[in-house]
Amino acid sequence: MKQLYIIAILTTILSCAKQRDNRIVVNPDTVSVDNDTITAIEVTPAPSYMTSTYDNPGSDPRHSASLHELSDSLVFKRIHDKLIPTLDEKHQTYFSANSNLQLISHSSGDLFQNGEEDNCFVVYDKNHNRISIVVYDGLQNKYAELFRDKKVKNGLVDADCNYGVYGTLDYQLAGELVYHRDYIMKHPLEQIEYSNCKIADISMDEDFILDSGCFASGFSAAGNKKSLCISTSSVYNNWECLTYDKNEGVFIIFYGQAFAD
Repeated sequence: MKQLYIIAILTTILSCAKQRDNRIVVNPDTVSVDNDTITAIEVTPAPSYMTSTYDNPGSDPRHSASLHELSDSLVFKRIHDKLIPTLDEKHQTYFSANSNLQLISHSSGDLFQNGEEDNCFVVYDKNHNRISIVVYDGLQNKYAELFRDKKVKNGLVDADCNYGVYGTLDYQLAGELVYHRDYIMKHPLEQIEYSNCKIADISMDEDFILDSGCFASGFSAAGNKKSLCISTSSVYNNWECLTYDKNEGVFIIFYGQAFAD
């Protein structure tokens, strides 16, 4: 009888040990999960939004120094003072309340596809010594800065064409101003004649050489008649264009043309 009792105890111990071997401990202090009940969970990757080059460490210090030089020579102020009176009163009020922003260029059109007059403003931000792109949603009566307040996706990353540029649009646009720094400092008001930004139908605009440009997969000029386009080189007629995705509430860079750097 004693031997049978010992055998029963050993059998029980071996059975418990086997059960423990079939369990995976997720957290030794909380809970164990049976190996036979684990289910694979498919994780959807988070959307990949662009971060402004200005917000990444390691930006070229010469770029910042050149913007400072243009600002100190009152180039941006002179352009700003010339353009501000041409704006609607509500936009003048916005710039008065945000005196750190100096207007360099602007455009209007139905950017948010709501049948309203929306706007794009290219500005110099004195507080951060950078060029910024501000958009105005006429329906919402709201201003937002691209890359910070309003998210941007780069649809050209996986485009099947030979296209590549350095820096986000705000940084590229600033690079264009820096490139022409000496001339702009001598003739600041002539900068107003150039369209740094436009809200346009690129299929009807002669600035865009669509056969030589690059479209994001699934995009075309015909399907994006209300695009925000930023000039990244007036010399080479380089542009990048964005369209607003109303479902996601983000801008997507869907077209680019760069004929030289």
